[in-house]
Amino acid sequence: MINPSQQVMRLGFGFAVSQALRVIVELGIPDLLSSAEQSVEDLAAATKTDAESLYRVMRLLAPEGVFTEIRPRHFALTDVGAVLRSDRPGPRDFIRMINSEAYLAFEQLIHSVRTGKPAFDKVFGSPRFDWLSAHPEQAALFQRAMVALGQGSNEAVAAAYDFGPYRRVVDVGGGHGQLLSAILARNPHLSGVLLDLASGVAAARAGAGGDLPRTDFVAGDFFDSVPVGDVYVIKKVIHDWDDERAGLILRRCREAMPAHGRVLVAETLVPAGDEPAQIKSIDVVMLAVTGGRERTEAQFASLFEGAGLKLERVIDTRAPISIIEASPA
Repeated sequence: MINPSQQVMRLGFGFAVSQALRVIVELGIPDLLSSAEQSVEDLAAATKTDAESLYRVMRLLAPEGVFTEIRPRHFALTDVGAVLRSDRPGPRDFIRMINSEAYLAFEQLIHSVRTGKPAFDKVFGSPRFDWLSAHPEQAALFQRAMVALGQGSNEAVAAAYDFGPYRRVVDVGGGHGQLLSAILARNPHLSGVLLDLASGVAAARAGAGGDLPRTDFVAGDFFDSVPVGDVYVIKKVIHDWDDERAGLILRRCREAMPAHGRVLVAETLVPAGDEPAQIKSIDVVMLAVTGGRERTEAQFASLFEGAGLKLERVIDTRAPISIIEASPA
């Protein structure tokens, strides 16, 4: 068992594992190992890298379960490493995205702690989403990373809620339309509206997120207004924003919805106490990168109250995401 000092040292070296993962993804090492073990010399020749340096990086990742060194300087891919292959859905694009500009912003986390403002703005000179708008290649990577993170959650949300009483579902900030596609497939009585920026709407129209029958596509800004509907779904959007901006999105929904309407916020709740949870790591990333936050159930209740809504219930799903349902207050 390691002592407290050793534990702190291990935590402090977390960045080394994170960046090593990015390196092996960028080099395509998981693809090269997909069919059989290889020597580090063969891998280095295939990737035009220095064999000794590559070995040292792979040796670091082997105890983390990404590879196994089956004999000296010969590696095989594990089940963990296999999810980083380019032909499998999973966190590959997330690893690339989080270890690039977000990683650089995180170096200034102390700025966020001192000011409450995102470090990303300080490092890059503009807010995260404005920066992505000006850098289409990184924006495309970000979208792919979000798709990877959402694997299974769209279907889980669609399956967990009874949309029977409603007729028109509005997906607020719906991106490529994966969630709306899953909802409409399960509920043929529903019509849909996908609201997003022009780039997201264009991708959704092209079928990037699946089939979207009975859908109106609206390019717009959810801070200004949202289309009329009787149930609003907002998945992994509210967490991008501070309370003021998140509350404004909810108020726009409240202004457009009828008295019997509902707002369904799909997010991962922060558990109470010191229970380990990945969402607590994501929360601090949101602090540094977007200025947003992950929230507890009580914080959502407060956010709804300020927007003229009231928390009705929290619905668990089969994925690590919940549906927080609100109605007009």
